[in-house]
Amino acid sequence: MKDIYINPSTLEKFAAALLQADGFTSEESDMTAKSLILSNLCGHDSHGVIRVPHYIDMRKRNVVKSGADLIFKKENDTSCVIDADIGLGQVQMPRILDHLIEKSEHQGIVCAAARNIGHTGRLGEWSEYAARRGRAAIIMNNDNGTLFAVAPPEAKTACTSTNPVAFGIPLSHEDVFSLDMSTSAVAIGKLSVARAAGLQAPEGVLQDVNGVLTTDPQAFFDGGAILPMGGAQGYKGFGLSMIVEMLSAGLSGGLTSPAGEQGEAVSNVIVTLWNPQHFCGLDHMRTQAEKFIDFVRAAEPVEPGTSIRIAGDRSKSTYKERLENGIPLSWGLIDTLNKTAEELGVDTPLTESSN
Repeated sequence: MKDIYINPSTLEKFAAALLQADGFTSEESDMTAKSLILSNLCGHDSHGVIRVPHYIDMRKRNVVKSGADLIFKKENDTSCVIDADIGLGQVQMPRILDHLIEKSEHQGIVCAAARNIGHTGRLGEWSEYAARRGRAAIIMNNDNGTLFAVAPPEAKTACTSTNPVAFGIPLSHEDVFSLDMSTSAVAIGKLSVARAAGLQAPEGVLQDVNGVLTTDPQAFFDGGAILPMGGAQGYKGFGLSMIVEMLSAGLSGGLTSPAGEQGEAVSNVIVTLWNPQHFCGLDHMRTQAEKFIDFVRAAEPVEPGTSIRIAGDRSKSTYKERLENGIPLSWGLIDTLNKTAEELGVDTPLTESSN
């Protein structure tokens, strides 16, 4: 059955209504829904509205809560350690970034290590958030040693989460160069999206419980494992995952795998920002970055008539397309959202005429 296309504004209001009906504040619901729809618009459906039932379930399990504040455990001129008090990432991450951006007015490099974030959302959104405010950024997170999703090369057993890392570089006119990637071959959310849509996973990214390669997304949820970035020979990808794991937990006061009974299923995040004005200037960074991007795009393509694509291009083109034509949702996801709405007593707009 074909996807149906939903007006972004309609979908955002619906997502916010579901979250607010479940007990999140109006402000939290609006901030989170806006973030989720932005992910859908950019083509990152694994971090879009598919997360709404997940967040509702997290609140019921007391893994995330409404009304959380940032608790500063340690702070000096250049760094801080923060307990996010299991607040939603779409609420707590902008607060952390705003605090660091202010600190970086007076310091060239600033860093926050934050623990107990309910879920960070799409990391690329936050590296872009910083870059649009004239900062270069690296952001990474682990899942507090509680989520085993990715197996080391040549292993059956998963040992880490997908441990993403995102980079942001400021360009002119509030444009940014952004790289947002998991250190695994595929994100868990993409497998959830594929399963909900009745689709197969890409080849070479997933193995079943016996370590046999498969394209069935259900295999992961039945005890299989995702391969690291680079696939079966992904030693560099898994090594990067290990660095993300150790930095995110080690600096924030969180936990690496395996967390055991003391670990809660939350996120630990490291945010590092550079203010170019304290180095050789924002204009210099922008000029050099844009010169390099132009140089890369001018490379001769292997296939004549094609263009060179760089990180972020697909998201930008998808954003324009979906803003005009709507966000595609599978009927499997629509059924899940509609059932959630029924349970919460919220009217659903998700029908064939939604757009």
